[in-house]
Amino acid sequence: MPPIMLGHVPLPSAPLYAAVAALALLALGALLRLSRTRRRQWLSGTLVAALIGARLMYIALHAEAYRVAPLEAITLWQSGYHPLGALLGAVAWTLWRLRDLPARQVRLATGALMACSAIWWGLNVWQPLVGDAPPPRLPNLTLNALDGTPTPIETLASGPPLIVVLWRSDCRACRRTLARLNDMQHDATVVTVNEGQTLLQAARYLDARNISFIHDLRDPQQRLQAYFDMPALPLTLRFDIHGRLRDYQAGEISTARLMRWLSPTT
Repeated sequence: MPPIMLGHVPLPSAPLYAAVAALALLALGALLRLSRTRRRQWLSGTLVAALIGARLMYIALHAEAYRVAPLEAITLWQSGYHPLGALLGAVAWTLWRLRDLPARQVRLATGALMACSAIWWGLNVWQPLVGDAPPPRLPNLTLNALDGTPTPIETLASGPPLIVVLWRSDCRACRRTLARLNDMQHDATVVTVNEGQTLLQAARYLDARNISFIHDLRDPQQRLQAYFDMPALPLTLRFDIHGRLRDYQAGEISTARLMRWLSPTT
């Protein structure tokens, strides 16, 4: 999912839209005519149940990825929430917490949850706060590999999928993304592009961690980063066999999303 750029800082859009939906639920909660304490307990519990439900459903749907990297289940800042799980968790909490109320109030509460879920889903589809998407194709640009070999990057999309990672060695999220890709078994063409660092900095980092991909390139002038207009790194992009951009992730990418990208059926 594309981020919202706050200056040079990428912010994930889903939590911001979830906050809008939470404010809508707060407003609709007043219609239930509950006591202030009861309404506060219901709303706070609903938000927690929605978060847990969304995360658990996403983990269940990507169980293989979380068996490979179980600790990523608690990296809540990464992408990995399912809207249906959020709705089910919130409804389950509502039915339990308001079980002693008249059926009409329970129906109103459930309707409010469904309306707010629709708001969240609609905002994620519409993406009103997200700027323009990156260019749809690789540029006509030649970069040097670490050994000095000139490589026209627009010719690299020879077989699906093509994964391009823009990175720096002083970026923690970049290092985790590279390590994640390096540890995975796949048939993808992976191209790493070091942005703005010297040959020594890039080569020393990759050698020290025994990381090597099909193409390890350098972009000292950061032309590729400027082309995709993404000031923050890492930037991971997935292209099809025709060199068309199919998906991208600004910031650290999860194992679950990488496995989905690398699946032959996607």
